[in-house]
Amino acid sequence: MQLTDKLHQLRIDFEIPLGTGKTLSRFVNVLIIFGEKLTLVDSGVKGTETQIFDYIRSHGRSEAEIETIILSHSHPDHIGGAYEIQKNTHCRILAHAGEQNWIEHIEIQNAQRPVPGFFTLVNQSVKVDEVITENRTLSLQSGITLQLIHSPGHSAGSLNILFVEDRVLFTADSIPLKNDIPNYDNYQDLVNSLNAIKNNTSYHVLLTSWTPELTDRRAIDQMLDEAEQYMNSIDTVVKEIYSRPQSAELENCRLVIEKLQLPSFFAMPIVDKAFSSHFTG
Repeated sequence: MQLTDKLHQLRIDFEIPLGTGKTLSRFVNVLIIFGEKLTLVDSGVKGTETQIFDYIRSHGRSEAEIETIILSHSHPDHIGGAYEIQKNTHCRILAHAGEQNWIEHIEIQNAQRPVPGFFTLVNQSVKVDEVITENRTLSLQSGITLQLIHSPGHSAGSLNILFVEDRVLFTADSIPLKNDIPNYDNYQDLVNSLNAIKNNTSYHVLLTSWTPELTDRRAIDQMLDEAEQYMNSIDTVVKEIYSRPQSAELENCRLVIEKLQLPSFFAMPIVDKAFSSHFTG
């Protein structure tokens, strides 16, 4: 879908296997910048390159013109297609330093953050060609300026991207969706990043990795308010439940999920890790 003169958003649908024949349907957005060269923001899951290349060709361009992939963070649904895209186009890959190890060594990521169906979503590590260590401005060409904003919380090196001329802000996974899976590395960092998004006056359009574009300020504010309220409610319940000793693995996680009236399969190690982060500085 074309959003502006040069910015397009492509929805990638995929499924996460949960075991015993059950799957979870998800989707993730990939951004494509149609400038003199092509730039991608994120790369979807394994196999996504075919859908991305077909979309590019349908707009009269070639995948050979892809010069850069900016990875908002290292999770499988964002990096899964990067290896094949780079292999086919020889493009450069940019990511924050906080994500580099998990992008270049996916087996380490899987060991430290065991997402169900990890290797069905990403099966190849990929080298990061340019490491971002702080906020920076990237000029792709005249009239296409990106501000890469370090926004930790969902992950240590998550990036938000402001498309300066179009006044569009892409927040990747930095905004939790109400009643969605609690999925973050550091609670306080995520709250701080949410506040930064709320206080940023440089954008009129909000994009995320898993919602349609938001152009109405009231809808944007409602989404941010709901995210903040959701995180507050999680924090309250986590601090109540996790103060108790637990007799079985993930017991406290299950109790929090139950009290929040969330789907029972949300009780998994990555959610337990998120809840545990409420007690770190």
